[in-house]
Amino acid sequence: MKKRNLIYTGLLMLSLVTTPVYAQDKRVEVTNGVCMLEEGSASIVIQAHDNQPMNGKTFRMYKLFDAENSSDNASTSYTLNPVYAYKIKQIVSTKLNRSVDDQDVLDYMRSLNNSNNQSEYRQFIEQVQNAIMNLDSYIIHVESTDVNGNIVIDKLAYGFYLIDEVTNVINTHGASSLTMVNTASPKVVMQIKSDYPSVEKKVYEDDNSIGWNDMGDFEINQDIPFKYVSKVPDMSGYKTYFFEFEDEMDPCLSLRADSVRLKIKDQFVVQNKYTYTATDRGFKITFTDLKQIPNINKGDSIVLSYTAYLNENAAPKISKRGFENKVRVNFSNDPQNESKGQSPWDCVVCYTYQLNGLKSNEKNVKLKGATFKMYRDAAMRDQVKMKKTDSGYVVTDGQSEDIVSNANGEFEIYGLDQGTYYLKETKAPAGYQLLQKPIELTISPKFVENRNNYRSNGDGLLKLEASSFNTPLNVSQSDAIIGLKVINKTGTKLPVTGSFGTVLCVVTGAGIMVYVCKKKREE
Repeated sequence: MKKRNLIYTGLLMLSLVTTPVYAQDKRVEVTNGVCMLEEGSASIVIQAHDNQPMNGKTFRMYKLFDAENSSDNASTSYTLNPVYAYKIKQIVSTKLNRSVDDQDVLDYMRSLNNSNNQSEYRQFIEQVQNAIMNLDSYIIHVESTDVNGNIVIDKLAYGFYLIDEVTNVINTHGASSLTMVNTASPKVVMQIKSDYPSVEKKVYEDDNSIGWNDMGDFEINQDIPFKYVSKVPDMSGYKTYFFEFEDEMDPCLSLRADSVRLKIKDQFVVQNKYTYTATDRGFKITFTDLKQIPNINKGDSIVLSYTAYLNENAAPKISKRGFENKVRVNFSNDPQNESKGQSPWDCVVCYTYQLNGLKSNEKNVKLKGATFKMYRDAAMRDQVKMKKTDSGYVVTDGQSEDIVSNANGEFEIYGLDQGTYYLKETKAPAGYQLLQKPIELTISPKFVENRNNYRSNGDGLLKLEASSFNTPLNVSQSDAIIGLKVINKTGTKLPVTGSFGTVLCVVTGAGIMVYVCKKKREE
């Protein structure tokens, strides 16, 4: 009995293509590491290989045989699942050159349980997988794992199962295994071993000691550090091994091409060992033969780093959605030919914010010609340089221009980071006194708790808040726009030391929000 069980518990790698979900498939979500099928009392624990994250992975699970133990557990009977019986019998019948029944299928599979037949056994399982891939199955999608990174398929009927990893990987080896759960051993632990290269992308958030993660906010034109982390794949059996990073970034992000650095284990890779190619949406770093890099071994770390920045195109497109940057690996996946595989995309996201200012007096008369400069520090030494564009004022790393309210008292500033800024009035509107103190502006975003599990078009920025002198400001959440109204009182006298000769008024009513939304519609 034990010998029979061992036949079916080894991991068998299959060549996969991404498979669609069919009408009769049953889709279940794994949340916090568990999904309940409510079919029985058995379970399968799936562990990731080498601590590879399983969040976002998808598995197809087929029950090939029903299993039933005798009352004394001395014997087990197996019955082919009618859903797959015809296909499996057809394969075995071809191999034996005769018609077969359930017992013939079992006997044939047991005959492959020796070291001399492992290749044939693998080929047989591969044929089974290819034959049934379009038939009914469980689609098991991992939303989140347990604290150890594992998942449990629980409340499972006893049987003999084929489990395939079918994430968005094209023409690659994926993780597939046969395993049996029965009344004598109702809990099976197995390890999914993806043998295709994977890659993880990170962006460096320089605020609040966050560091490397999947999201961050930045000023426009600020250098943003990115990196990929991968590993040298198993290249045994290959004469040459193609390996390529393919990067795609939002058009509002621009690469600093001279910043690209590539390191494998302890050595930097010189540029003549790989090819850099600019593409319409990003760039590629290509090794036509990774095996030509000396002194590297399977499992050695590969780290590619570079800097990019949010460009001026981001200004009119600022929103809660942010600006994404993603990477995947293209690689050799068959020692016998030149076919290529692709890993799933891994994505990070960058955010920036917009300030819509309005200058008026206490009678709501809009004031033209108020002039400001913006600073990052209360001492007014670190100026935020501004460039005037058709959209408004955009943070720049070039020559700075003053911020001036237009005929409607409006000024828009694009490309701010989280933190505190100081808006200093340098010239008051005609007939009004200059503000004696800078306007304090604090931007406080709230992100998802798990900053390392971002998926494209997913949630990253949950909420944006802002305040001035501890007074909350109105914010358009979807557009990531902060509204600020600055009021000068008419007829005021010069102030005594330490007081305000003019009054800064932070509007918390509906008026400024109407203005914010109106401006967005106009754009």
